Amino acid sequence: MQKYLDKYRNKKRCLFVNVSETSFKLINGYKLNKLYKPIIYSNDHLKDIGEYVRRLNIKIVIIDNTRVNHISEKNIEILSSLKMIGVEVLDAQHFYEILNRRVSLVKFNPHKYHVDDIFSIGISPSQAVLKRFLDLFAAVLCIPIALPLILLGISFVKISSKGNAFFIQERIGENSKPFYIYKIRTMEDIVNMDGSVDKKITRVGKLLRQTKIDELPQLYNIFNGDMSLIGPRPETYRYVIEAVNENAFFNLRHLIKPGITGWAQVHLPKATPKDNLKKLEFDLYYIKNYSILLDIETIMRTIRIILTMNSN
Repeated sequence: MQKYLDKYRNKKRCLFVNVSETSFKLINGYKLNKLYKPIIYSNDHLKDIGEYVRRLNIKIVIIDNTRVNHISEKNIEILSSLKMIGVEVLDAQHFYEILNRRVSLVKFNPHKYHVDDIFSIGISPSQAVLKRFLDLFAAVLCIPIALPLILLGISFVKISSKGNAFFIQERIGENSKPFYIYKIRTMEDIVNMDGSVDKKITRVGKLLRQTKIDELPQLYNIFNGDMSLIGPRPETYRYVIEAVNENAFFNLRHLIKPGITGWAQVHLPKATPKDNLKKLEFDLYYIKNYSILLDIETIMRTIRIILTMNSN
C-alpha cells in the first residue's frame, strides 16, 4: 500500500465523471499517467462528488459528456462550490486537448462518431489573409538559403542516379482540390530478376530527407498558392479516399492549405500507418487553435528535427 502511495505522491489526482471512450483514451494515455493519478467516479457511488474531492484531495474534476450531456441540479451545485475553492472542473474533450495538444476523435462504431464542436473548427478570412501574407514573406526570406541547397541537392541526385531530378505528383489540397507538388527525387527504380520494378530510397535521398532539402522546391507551391509553410501534410487522392473510409473527419484537414511542415509532422516525424488517428487529431488541433504563436512553435520544432536529423 505504501509503495502505491509513494508512486502517486507527486501527482495531482483527477476525478473522472461519466466515463466513456474519451475518458478511457485519457486514462490509458501515457501523458495523463505521467502527470496525474486518475480516479473513476460513478453515479452508483453512495458518496457524492464533493466528498470524493475532499477525502481524496482531488485537484481536477473531468466531466465526460460524450454519451451523457446532462447533469443533475445537485451535482451542478456541488461542482460550482468546488470551483469556488479552486478545484478545476473541465470537460473531457477540452482536458484531452490541453494535455495532448490534439483533439479527441471518438468512434462508437464503423458508422457513428462523437461530434461535439468539431465542425466549429476553421480559420477566419482575416486569419487566412494574414497566414497567406506570412507564407509569402517567409518564402521570400528562404529563397537566398533554399536556392543554393536545391541546386546542390539536384546535383547530387543527377550524379548518384539516373532519372529526373524532381519528383512531381498530384496531391489533394485546400477544399479537396488537386494540385501538383514538387520535391527533389529521393527514390530510384530497381529492376528485379523477374522484371518487376521496386522503389528504393537512395543514399543521397536519405540524406536529403533527413535534412528536409528534398522539400524545398515546395516553396514554388507556396508562391503559386497551392501550399502554406505550415499545415497538414498533402496526401495523394488514393490515400485520402482510404483515410476518409477509415475516419470520416479526415476531410476536415482540407479546410486549409497543406503545409511543407505541420503540427502533426513535428509531433510524429517518424509516423507509421498505426499513427494515422494521432496525426489527424494533431492536424485538427492546429486548425482549431490556429495562431501565429502556434506557427512559431511549429517552426522551432521543425528546426530542432532538422538539426537532430529526425532523431527525436
